[in-house]
Amino acid sequence: MKFIHAADLHLDSPFKGLQRLPKALWQQIHEAPFGATKKMVSDAIEQKVDFVLLVGDLFDRETQSVQAQIFLNEQLQRLVDANIAIFVSFGNHDYLASDQQFNLPDGVTVFDHEVSTKSFMTADHTRVAVSGFSYSDRWLEQDVVPQFPERGSADFQIGMLHGAVKQGTINHYAPFTLSELTATNYDYWALGHIHKPNVLAEQPPIVYSGTIQGRHKLESGEHGYQLVTAEGRQLQRQFVPADQVRWSSLSLTVESATTDDSLIEAVKDALTQLHPDVFELVTLNISGIEKLSAGMLSRLNDGTWLERFDQTQKKVYRQLRAWIYEVSVQPTDHPVQYAKLDGSYWQEAQQTVFTTDNVEMTAGKLMQYPFLADHLSDSQTTANLTDRAKNELLAQSRLEEENDADQDD
Repeated sequence: MKFIHAADLHLDSPFKGLQRLPKALWQQIHEAPFGATKKMVSDAIEQKVDFVLLVGDLFDRETQSVQAQIFLNEQLQRLVDANIAIFVSFGNHDYLASDQQFNLPDGVTVFDHEVSTKSFMTADHTRVAVSGFSYSDRWLEQDVVPQFPERGSADFQIGMLHGAVKQGTINHYAPFTLSELTATNYDYWALGHIHKPNVLAEQPPIVYSGTIQGRHKLESGEHGYQLVTAEGRQLQRQFVPADQVRWSSLSLTVESATTDDSLIEAVKDALTQLHPDVFELVTLNISGIEKLSAGMLSRLNDGTWLERFDQTQKKVYRQLRAWIYEVSVQPTDHPVQYAKLDGSYWQEAQQTVFTTDNVEMTAGKLMQYPFLADHLSDSQTTANLTDRAKNELLAQSRLEEENDADQDD
């Protein structure tokens, strides 16, 4: 017996924040979740798997484009035509509202709001039972695991759960504990919702397949699905990459002699050495900035250098299979004399000014939008704002130093 466990396809994902890309590259990135899904389906047919589990968030939102609906139907029909069984549950992004119908091909099993179990026999006469459910709303604060039936007489019992490990008192996404899942004595738990591939337990496997295609820089590294094979009474899993675009980073250290042109050449040389398996969207991390001239540092801070580099990479990104979409200027660890700003005063002020509460108060009405509220409430956002302020102060300090030197001459 062999099957594929995939989740979080997020078809129609908007890929926000990449407006500066060439039109052809933007189209390639927008189509990446479709390409990753198509690869997974092709692999399933080639591997002659018995069934495929799709554990929630097949679509990025509860209303889907016609393109996404047609595409998913076509891919699922390919599996049906290859006599591969398909089990689908819907998650918090594409929840199955009471008045909503998904017109999926005949032969696709869709789990409803209540936990249910579907039993069938594979071509090699292995008896399999699959239990699962679909969300009926964006949030599901209830622990659903107690609703899953006890392990039956099937050769393999599998649970499909789109949810998150219970943490604290507020849990919006079908919270569960690892001990709960282990206590069911199921042979495999196919998890969805967390986008980073993650194995919570090896035997029995309790696994997040992760999103099939990383959608932003916080979803870096390989993404794909789990290929699971029965070896006797044990199920052995193998992670298989399927992503069409990959988020990564490149780190360079600059020197006092670094210029716009020399940095462009250094970045091109570094990208040439990458030889990526799939196209990469790269964050360029720059360190050693305390050595730079005020002008060079300012151009890195305000995006002017990157705009200039764009003119170069437009000509070579296809052969390099990479695009620098962001420059992250790393704050220096060296003591910096902030020119006319008292250093101790800055150290004290940053502790009181750059806080999550102040960021949220400054954002004002923007906090009414959930995706912005989550971003602005993240401690990493506050840390990034602090680093940006430090870099701006350093640039101002260098400029004042250079001006003072000119006056002395």
